[in-house]
This record gives sequence, structure tokens and C-alpha cells, in this order.
Amino acid sequence: MLYIQAARLAFIHIPKNAGQSVRNALAQCDALCFAAMATDLGVNEPEAERLMEAGVTGMPGLGRVQPEHVPLAFLERHFPATWSTLVGSRSFILARPPRDRFFSALLQRLREHRGMTALRADDPILKEEARHVCDWLDARGHFCDMEYIHFSRQCDYAELGGERIVTKIFPIDRIDAAALWVKTETGLTIDIPHDHARHEPRKWAGPIQPAARFVGRKLLPPSLKQAIYPFWMKSGAFAKAANRYGSITLGDEVERFIAEYYARDETLYREAKDNAEAFCKRKVA
Repeated sequence: MLYIQAARLAFIHIPKNAGQSVRNALAQCDALCFAAMATDLGVNEPEAERLMEAGVTGMPGLGRVQPEHVPLAFLERHFPATWSTLVGSRSFILARPPRDRFFSALLQRLREHRGMTALRADDPILKEEARHVCDWLDARGHFCDMEYIHFSRQCDYAELGGERIVTKIFPIDRIDAAALWVKTETGLTIDIPHDHARHEPRKWAGPIQPAARFVGRKLLPPSLKQAIYPFWMKSGAFAKAANRYGSITLGDEVERFIAEYYARDETLYREAKDNAEAFCKRKVA
């Protein structure tokens, strides 16, 4: 959870839903407060801020978890100070079409756990990994394991025990509505560009990827590699991967599982779209 104390504003960071863009926008408006999380983790605020993304181990009843992505059931049970702050705040989340989110999470998992940094969305390895992830999800109930957290249900960040906890839900493709609501509720003006879209190599550029990876890993100093990486990914050799998610099948069984497992998320996203339209119309009127 991200929190601006002066505005009593909380943002619940659902993985894969433009959370980093929102964090950057909020941090430019006012100081983010990590006092509650520091209390829950038993550390100072700067360390709590670092651990939000880095992850923690050793909390009773939990494995390795990423505090910024903890679903509400675990937040209430294991992070009482943060939970108390949340329920006393005006809060919002961003919702995303669940299949697109699953596909994006799959690509991130392959990048982080298998080192596949320049993978095309139609690579056969995605079907194999999708089956593995679905088998894991099918065998688990509620979870917050850091390794699989990007596949969590979005509804688990909005509701608890059938009760809606967050104040507002906006669709990821109507970030303007979220910004308008924040302005109306708090007076804060935030600019939330969705600037973390994943890119994939164009088909013609596939053969040059091994050579490019070799140069990046073996020949370039780390500082230079880090400096030129954003420009390389935005070059003509790459395209936005999300543009093709809907046209690529992961197999009948996997597609069926995604539709069933994330059915509540699909409803949540549609609700968010309807509410965003209604909210913006009221403000214009």
C-alpha cells in the first residue's frame, strides 16, 4: 500500500496494474508515508520503503512476501498497522482485463526466473509455463507467495469476506478518471503516464537477439548497459507486446482455467469501466 498522510489517500498496488506509474505520480505530489509498514515490519521508515519491493522473510505464517503486493486478507492478518491505516483512508485501485494481466505476468515470470529478457509473446515456452502456473494456482487457496504474486486475483485487493474495502476502483485504461477522482477528493493533481509497457523483439529482429545479449552481458560496462537499455527497448527492433496478447492462444485448458479462476476479476474490471464513465460524466455535468 502507498499512502500520503496529509491527504489521507491510499493506493493499493495490484501487481501488473501500472502500480509503478502511480507510485511515481504520487511521490511527485507529496511524501509517501511508510510509518505503518515500518511498525509492522519492526524497522525504520527508509528500510520499510526498501522492503516494500525487495521482499521480506521470517514473518510468522508467511514465506517470502513483497509487502507492496500483499492481498487484503494477509494485510489484515499480518500487517495490522497498515490495515488500520487503509480502512481509515480514501483508497483506490486500478483494475485490468484479467487475461491480459495473466499474459503480462507470464512474460515477467519468464524474465525474472528464467532470464528470458527479450521473449516474443508467441514463443512456445509461454504455453508450457502457463500450464505450470495454472497447475500451481489450482492447488492453492489464497496466497501471497512472492514468486507467484503477479498471478493473484485482483478482487483479493478490493474485497475481504464479501465486503468492499477500497473506496474506488478504476480501469487501467481510464487512468484519467483515477486522477480526476484524486483531484476531487484530495486536491492533489497527479499525472499518471502508463510508461512501463512491455516490449518484445519484432519477428525480423529475432536473429540479432543472441548477439545483442552477448554484447550486453559480456562486453558493456554495467553502467553503460543500464544507460542505453531504455533506448534499445524503444528502438525499431521492438514493439509493444500487449498489442498481441489477445490474438495468441495459450491452449484450451489454460484459457478455460483463466476464464474460471479470474471470473470475479472480469466482473470487477467491467464494473470499474462503468463507474469511471459515470464518474467522469457527473464531473463534466
